[in-house]
Order: sequence, then structure tokens, then C-alpha cells
Amino acid sequence: MLIKERLTVRQFAVLAFMGMIGDMMLIYPTLLTYSGRQDAWICSIVSQGIGMSILWLSYKLHQAYPGLTLIEICSKALGKWIGAILAAAYLFYFLMGSAICIREVGDFMTTQVYLHTPIRAIILLFVIALGWSVLKGLGTFGKMAEILAPFVMISLIILMLCLLPKMEVSNIQPFFDTPLFSFISGSVRGATASYGELIIITMIYPYITHGVHKRRELLLAALLAGIMLTLILLTSLLVLGAELTEHNIYVSYILAQKINIGGFVQRIEAISSTAWLVSTYFKTSLYTFGFILGLAQLCRLKSYQPLILPTMLLLFGMAIVISPDVLFYTLGIMYAWFNWDFTVSIVIPAFLLLIHLMKNRFKQRNNAGTLSQK
Repeated sequence: MLIKERLTVRQFAVLAFMGMIGDMMLIYPTLLTYSGRQDAWICSIVSQGIGMSILWLSYKLHQAYPGLTLIEICSKALGKWIGAILAAAYLFYFLMGSAICIREVGDFMTTQVYLHTPIRAIILLFVIALGWSVLKGLGTFGKMAEILAPFVMISLIILMLCLLPKMEVSNIQPFFDTPLFSFISGSVRGATASYGELIIITMIYPYITHGVHKRRELLLAALLAGIMLTLILLTSLLVLGAELTEHNIYVSYILAQKINIGGFVQRIEAISSTAWLVSTYFKTSLYTFGFILGLAQLCRLKSYQPLILPTMLLLFGMAIVISPDVLFYTLGIMYAWFNWDFTVSIVIPAFLLLIHLMKNRFKQRNNAGTLSQK
């Protein structure tokens, strides 16, 4: 195997939590309010059940092919050539996911925090940090997630508690006023945008220490992340209303700017932006690590480390050219990305699992026929 170190079950659960929170902390409210309007928070609650089914599907795929990553499963299930094509498609998805997250960081920092800093400087610093985490390995990465996850969690809780005085129930009324098709679209969109992008954890399943509670820890961590995203969405709707939530790109950052308790507790958006950067960093690192590891497995290399530097250079260039500005991303990429998430997290894993079941049934029939002839 290319990786000898192992993640503990707790580290794996923390990485799943951070990977799901990721960039969703800022864009999740906007994404769901686009379809669900003032009922977006109800769509988010419904999406939790859909999302858990998506995770169950990926875990069943892992059980069908234990010890193999998603890239190896593609070749195992579909053969050398067809499997390689599908694996390459997944690698492109991981690469694009990393580049998009990096560009999100660059756009956010240069439009909200460091207004006069060139975006290339922000992207370069972030890419260097990514390369360092991949170079240090999966074990170090998991320990770092354990240390920083409480900071992200506490920051979100503080954000929501400080906004309690500004919440108005009238902003989410009337209830269930959204058309059925839009409601369903918002629910499915919320599930695939958050839970669906955890398909990347299928690249690290084989590198987890054996534990009886692996599935339980994964589902609980993802459910906790889903609940946190739902609470952020609900907070945004109660404070800003559906109209402002839909048309503001960085909702959580804007919410943090509105905090002012007694003229003393205010201007804590720096804490909110730091928490978002941390969670996005871990999500991007997962996608980057998955791409590098998968490419090494597809090319049958003995080590993935020679691919780190070329990948970092590629990501630096892609993050710059992938979008001319933040409006292109929010209007042209964000909503179209849903179709890609739906395909890679639901359609293809279900197809691979179906092939595995058909192969097993065919083998059982052959074995039964052989035994009857004897």
C-alpha cells in the first residue's frame, strides 16, 4: 500500500465533520434559499435524511470492496480500461473541487478582509499550506483536525448565540409556502452539496484502524455537521430574511458583522472568517490528498510524494484561471455543481454497487450449477 500510517476512528470522524462543514459554512444558506426561500430551513432538515442515505451508500460500497479506495474500486468493478476512464473522471472531480475551494478562499479574502492584497498572493500561501499538509501525511493531518475542530465548533455556536436578540420569526413566515418542486429541489440540493461531497472519504476508508464503531462515528459526525449547517441557515433566515440570504454570497460573515452586544461584543467577524478558513482548508486538503493518492494508484506508482509539487503548481494555476471573478463562480458554477455532485455521489456509487451485487449473484449461480453437476 502507498500509505502505511493509519487514522483512528475518531480522527476519521473529525475529518468527515470538517470536510462536510468546509466551505458550506458560508455558501450553504445561499445555496438552499435559492430554491427553498423562507422554507429553506425545512428543506435542510429533510435533506439530512437524504444525506444519511448517501453516506450509507458510500459505506456499503466500501464494505463491498474492503481495503480498496474509490479509484481502485472503479478498476476492480469495471475492468482495467473502463475502470481507468471512470477513475480518471473522479480524479478530475477531486482536482476541480480543490481548485474551486482554493479560489473561494482567494475571492473571500480579497473582497472581504484583505481588499488591497493580490489574489495570487492569497492563493499561493494557501497552496503552500496544502502542500505541507499532504507532505506530512495522513496521520499528522488527522491529529491536526482533532486539535482545530473544537475551535470551528465553538466559533459557530458563539455566532448563533450572539445573534439571538436579532432573530425575528416573521422572517420565515408563512411556513410551507414554497412550491413542491422547489421544495424537493432544495432538499436534494442541500443533501448533495453537503453530504454528497463527502464522497472523498472513500479515498481514506482503507487507512482507518479497525473499529467496531466506524460506521456509527461517521454517521454521527456527518449528522452533527448537517445540524450545524441547518442552524446556520435558520439563523440567517431569522436575522436577514430570505431575500438577503439568497443574494448575499458570504452570509455567515455578514451575520458576524451584525453582532453588537452592549457596544462591547462586536467585530467578531475575524473569528468567523478564521473558522471558515480552517474548515475549508481541511476540506481542500482532503480533496487534494484524494487526487494525489488516486493518481498514484491509477499510474501504479510506488509513492505519491513525487506528485505533490506538480499538483500544487497545477492547483495554483487552476485556481487563478477557473473563474474571472466571484460573480462568475456564484452564478455560473455554484448551482451547476449540484448535477456533478449528484452524479459522483449517488448515481455512480449506486451503479458500482449494483455491478458488485450482480457479479456475486452470477458467481453463486455458477457455484450452485457446479455443485449440482457433481
